[in-house]
Formats: sequence, structure tokens, C-alpha cells
Amino acid sequence: MAVLLAANAVAGAGLGAAFAASAAGLAALRDSERAAATTVFGSTVVLALLLAGVPQADHRGGAAAGFAVLAGCCAAAWWLMRYLPDGQRPHPGPHPSAGGQAPPWWFIASVAVLAATDQGAWSYAGVLGERHAGLSAGAVSVILAVAGAAALVGVPVSAAVARRLGRVPTLVLVIAADAVAKLLAAASGFDPLYAAATVVWQICYLALLAQMLGAVAAVDRSGRWAAAAGGALAVGTGLGPAMTGWLLDTAGAPVLGGTLAAVTVVAAAPLLRTVRGLALPADSTDA
Repeated sequence: MAVLLAANAVAGAGLGAAFAASAAGLAALRDSERAAATTVFGSTVVLALLLAGVPQADHRGGAAAGFAVLAGCCAAAWWLMRYLPDGQRPHPGPHPSAGGQAPPWWFIASVAVLAATDQGAWSYAGVLGERHAGLSAGAVSVILAVAGAAALVGVPVSAAVARRLGRVPTLVLVIAADAVAKLLAAASGFDPLYAAATVVWQICYLALLAQMLGAVAAVDRSGRWAAAAGGALAVGTGLGPAMTGWLLDTAGAPVLGGTLAAVTVVAAAPLLRTVRGLALPADSTDA
């Protein structure tokens, strides 16, 4: 057990560092917003392939085979990291929040909490479907697979909406739908509603992720904001399962759903406040 805990801690630290470094690299690209959207889209596709491939490797070659696949992916990522661009030197931006200055603590906390309520809580989506919505394990697997594939729609759709309405209104719509979807997925106990809410949940999360990373990469070419956001996402995703499991066991699914929705709305306020104060290209249509 001690070895497993230590290995997970080291792997988590490495993942957080790699995520933060790659997010910072996005800020140095010429079209950082498109790069952020492409990165979110591509990483989701790779994750879906791993979710299908690792169990197959375990089945054919034993437990070590699955870890070998993951190790191979890590080696490939390590080799590709050399192609990440260096962040630009900080310079005064159009707003005091940008220009290479450190992001405010409430922005980092907001991103971490939102990640905990989304991907952290997502680790219990299957449990909610089987134990509380009354679905079979096979049906839940199909729903989660559909949700993972449908989530990719959130990236281009959110980009199109942001160009038309502006980034802040888009984030408000996405976060509101995300909160309602999590509430219904956990508290409904009705299988069709659970299925629909689960799909919407993942679509909204990828839309939120793409818009947020695109925003911070566009306003700070030094990469400090993107790195901080990437690190906060990793921390929230890591802490979320423990908190979600504790609340589900002690208070039940309806309370979990209400809590996830409420915390999502409250945690989004600092994020929206920060993004509203930044000069963003996608918001130029609001003027």
C-alpha cells in the first residue's frame, strides 16, 4: 500500500507539472486560443482511446500490459515536450491583470474547485448510474462512452458561441448548464434523465475548459496564467474523487447533486470576475 501511495503521489506531481508546462506553452503560440481548443479536443480523443485500449491490454497481457501502455504514452509525451515553445518575456498588458503578472489566488482557487466538481466528481458517474439511477453496468458503460464522444462537440460549439456572444456570456451559459446537469445526474434517480444529464455534463466541461484555457493563453503570453490554471486543474481533479465519495457515502446522491450544483455556481463567480476584467479578443464583439 505504501508503495502504491508513493507511486500515485509521484505520478500526480509529474502530471501536474507536465500539464502546467504544456498549458504555459500554449500562450506563446500565435493563435493561442485555437491551440487551446485543439489541445483540449485532441487530449480528449487520446483519453478515449486509452480508456478502450488499456483494459484490452490488461485482458490480453495481464495487469503489467496496461501499465506498459501508459508508460509508453508518457515516454512519447516526454519526447514531444521538446517541441513546446518557450513563453514570451512578461510585458505590460492592456489590463493590470495581464502582462505576465501572477494570477490572483481567487482565480486559481476557482479553477481548482470547478475541476473538483467536474472531473473529480466524474469518477463517480458510473456509481451514480448503477446504484441510484438503477441502470446495469453495461448500460452505464454505453452512456459514459457516448458522453465522452459527445463531449468533443463542446469545443467547437463554445468557440462559435463565444465569437457571437462574447466569452463571458458563453461561460455563464456553459456553467449554468453544467451545474444543472450535475444536479440531475446525481439526484434524478431516473435513467433517461441520468443519461441526458451525463452527456450534457461532459459537453459543458470541455466547453468550459477550452474557453478558460483560451482566455488565459490569449491575455498573458508569458504563460504564467496558463501554467497556474493547468496546475489548478490537476489539483482539483486529484482531490475531487475523495470529497465526492465522502459526500456520497455520508449524505446520499440527492445531497451530492445539490452540493455539486451549488459549489459550481459559487466557484464560478471568481472565474467570471477575472475573465470579465481581462481584455479578450473574443469579447471584442461586445463593444
